[in-house]
Amino acid sequence: MIKKLILLCIVAFGVVMAVPSTRAQFQARAITPIMDSIGVRLVPRRLDAMADQLDVRLSRAERLPADTFGAWVRRDYAGPEVDPLGNAWYLQVGRRDYTVGSMGPDGQAGTGDDITERRSLQQAPR
Repeated sequence: MIKKLILLCIVAFGVVMAVPSTRAQFQARAITPIMDSIGVRLVPRRLDAMADQLDVRLSRAERLPADTFGAWVRRDYAGPEVDPLGNAWYLQVGRRDYTVGSMGPDGQAGTGDDITERRSLQQAPR
């Protein structure tokens, strides 16, 4: 009986995924929230890696790519060009520190759901 029930569920899932309109509804309701949740968990580690690469630039007495950050991400960053939620990464440079960040699930910078990594601008010893 259990085998028949499992087989019925597999067949029903196959039918749902075969019909394009039903597949789109299923993906929007079930898969997107799961992928967003996974993406949010990946962002801190990626920001940490990005900040490490920027720290290497600072240790070589290079300037931070504040005006050309998007180009730096495409050209030099060893990770993906956008965050796992599909938003562009951003860089804010202050007088004593800098912040790299993700705009978070809402896609707007400066809101409460932003995920950021702040580092000091102090030069590493040579």
